[in-house]
Parts: sequence; C-alpha cells; structure tokens
Amino acid sequence: MAKKVWMYHPTPKKLKDTEKLLLQNKVQEFIQTSEKLSKTINRLEIRAGRLYLYNLVEQFGWHDPDITFIVPLIEGKYMEFTYARITVLTNEKFRLDWQRHNGQWMKLCEDTLEVCLKYIDENNDFFN
Repeated sequence: MAKKVWMYHPTPKKLKDTEKLLLQNKVQEFIQTSEKLSKTINRLEIRAGRLYLYNLVEQFGWHDPDITFIVPLIEGKYMEFTYARITVLTNEKFRLDWQRHNGQWMKLCEDTLEVCLKYIDENNDFFN
C-alpha cells in the first residue's frame, strides 16, 4: 500500500485587469533591465493568477527536410518552452516554480515578486 502524503498547492489570487497590467509592466521592466533575461525571455503571459515566462529555443535539425517535429516550429526553426511560472498568492507574496522535463512543477522560491525575479536572474542551476 502506498503512503499518503499531504501536499500543499496554494490557489492563485484572482487578478483584476488593472492588477494584471501592473504586474505585467513590473515584470517587463525587470526583464528589460536584466542582461540575462532580456536575451532569454521572449514572451510572458498571465493566466488564472499565474505569470508564465516563455523562451524560444532553436531546434537541432530544423533545416533537414526528412525530420518531422511533433509540434509545428515557430518561424520554421524555433520551439517555445516554459521558462518559469510565478503564482500570485497575495498582493505581497508570490511563488516561483520551475517545470521539470516530465511536466511537473517544482517550487523554488516563495517571497515578493522582486525576490522571485532576482532568483531567476541570479540562479543558474535551473535557469541557464
């Protein structure tokens, strides 16, 4: 019989349109000032109280006509991957998650938005 383990999955805060816009502006401003993130992050999206950061990765063999990809490539050679997810818990508390290869999310940091963004910018173990 498998052990039952209690897991904490906080529900994200419901955001109003003005809150979404403020959050998006803060994150875009931080990305533009960061040398690393300005080169890596190409798109961000807010869905259901969570902020998703995406990056484009050039796929190996995109120019070979015999290779078929499961997902259509962007501009014929790039694939978009989720870089990080920031969940809005309260006005002052955010949770930073990183997506593993199997699609599961792993919690890295739970603090203010600035601390979560600095963690992405400075930590090379998960974000390189």
